[in-house]
Amino acid sequence: MKRTSAAVVTGEEGAVEALRSRLAGPTAREHVVLDFLADDLREVRTALAAVAAYVANVEAALADGEPSQQRLLSLALGGKPGDRIEELATAIASVRRRLAQVAARM
Repeated sequence: MKRTSAAVVTGEEGAVEALRSRLAGPTAREHVVLDFLADDLREVRTALAAVAAYVANVEAALADGEPSQQRLLSLALGGKPGDRIEELATAIASVRRRLAQVAARM
C-alpha cells in the first residue's frame, strides 16, 4: 500500500512502510528484509505486552486489600514471564540484525 505525505503513519507497520518508501530498492530482497523487520517488531511488541501484563497483574494482586494465597501462588507459578522475556530477547536480537541489514543497503 502506498502512503501519501498527508497520511498519518502510526505504529510499527507505518514506520516500516515509511522506511520502505524511502529506502527500498527495486529488488525483492530489500522488501523481504523490511517484511522481516516488521515481523520482528511485532514480536517485540507482543512479548513486551505480555511481560507488562504479567507485572500489572502482580501489582494488582499486591495492591488488593486482602490478597489471597491462591492468587499469589497462581501468579508465582503461572504466566510464564520467563518464557516471554526470552522471546523478547530473541525478538530484539532479530530487530538489531535486521536494522544492520537495512543499514548495509543504504
